[in-house]
Amino acid sequence: MAELVNRFSYSLSQGSQFRTCERQYWFSRYGSWGGWEREASPLAREAYRLKKLTNRYLWTGNRVHEAIRETLEFLRSGAQPDPGDVREQLLRRLREDFRGSRDHPRKTPGPKNKVLLLEHEDPESAVSDQQWKSVVERALSAIDGFFRSEALRQIQKNGYSSLLRNDDVLESMDAEVASLHFPVFVTIDIALETPDGILILDWKTGKPEKSGNHEEQLGLYALFSKEKWKVESSRIRFAPVYLSYTPDRLDVSPVTEEMLGLASENIRSMAKEILSRIDDPERGIARREQFRTTTDPAECRRCVYRSICPDGPLGALSELSGPV
Repeated sequence: MAELVNRFSYSLSQGSQFRTCERQYWFSRYGSWGGWEREASPLAREAYRLKKLTNRYLWTGNRVHEAIRETLEFLRSGAQPDPGDVREQLLRRLREDFRGSRDHPRKTPGPKNKVLLLEHEDPESAVSDQQWKSVVERALSAIDGFFRSEALRQIQKNGYSSLLRNDDVLESMDAEVASLHFPVFVTIDIALETPDGILILDWKTGKPEKSGNHEEQLGLYALFSKEKWKVESSRIRFAPVYLSYTPDRLDVSPVTEEMLGLASENIRSMAKEILSRIDDPERGIARREQFRTTTDPAECRRCVYRSICPDGPLGALSELSGPV
């Protein structure tokens, strides 16, 4: 078996994580690397375990995406799934996930693909029954919103055969900084081929963003689409779909060449900043002290690595803070 090498890569989520807290990025990308190996250090093993935790928002959002993906596959096959059945199946999965996480022994690894929630792992992250109920209700309302959404009507109008992507493919495009070539990873929820070009839909289970600014995300998707499907930027459009709030709206944004240029520059500048902290991006060597911690206690409290990070504003909860 070929040796796994932790070569540098980039994605929007990695960039967002780095901006939130550089040390969090380090734990995710470097501190946890090799934590699955028998000879891994205690810190690497624990960082790898913590990396697999999720929180209630990511958990329910992922389950909603999964339910929509499966529903569209059924619709594409000619089946007509009942919205009530889809809703009930989602609720069953959420309940099973919740019980499995709640009853799992704390601070122990779980089997592959098992959902383990930060709110059950860390007493400081625990939430009330009402907060659990609220996040589940929002997930269910997102499924209800999907079935009455303008986005689904657009998919049906263009035909299910027009679906180029359906939220299940991790793909990449090449980028370069200082002669280093690296992949930029992209996952598109929906790419739809229409008479006007490609329409990219992005399922949102949270509240509409106040700024309404999706240009960074749109630019990356547009760069990928232009390269993947050989389409002009003027024939690429993007629309976020807020399933729990305004599913009947479809605010479509066009793509411009200026937007593509800005997206390329954003990738290069963000990657350049991250690379400045890394000793060897080809071999995956990066020192923890090169990555600064956030100064925001709220961000620190939300971090899955909070228990093993001694330098954040809240300090570590564990003695596992030595060399990786």
